Amino acid sequence: MRQRQQGIAIVEFTIVLPFLLFLFLSLCEIGRAIYTYTEIEKVSRDSARYLSGEIIKGTSGNYALTTENIVYAKNLAVYGSINGGSNPVIDNLQASHVNISLVDNYIKVEIAYPYQPVIGDIPALVGGDAINMHFKLVSSYSMRVL
Repeated sequence: MRQRQQGIAIVEFTIVLPFLLFLFLSLCEIGRAIYTYTEIEKVSRDSARYLSGEIIKGTSGNYALTTENIVYAKNLAVYGSINGGSNPVIDNLQASHVNISLVDNYIKVEIAYPYQPVIGDIPALVGGDAINMHFKLVSSYSMRVL
């Protein structure tokens, strides 16, 4: 009976291995997406906080966004510094992904980041097109002008 059981464990392992790998890689990708989203949340909050304090300087209650304020806030969102830089805080984050608006006394900073999973697209198994796995992570933060 013992001789008939030899090799069964390796067969079971090869059957279960693809499922375990899929589960592990899926969890890693979900963790990466959550990390990216929290970073986008952080930079949108920092930009809104910067603008809420910067707009009020030198005004008498009538708030307006200047081009300089918008550029500085976008630099803060993308590079982590109002002076800009060469390495974005998040890979492939660009100033065009950042939208800034002033409505009444509220600054709104919205970032629409095109998230790209590591696996890319899933190839079509039976004819047709590949399954696109790219999606947008959107973070919006509003803050009252102080």
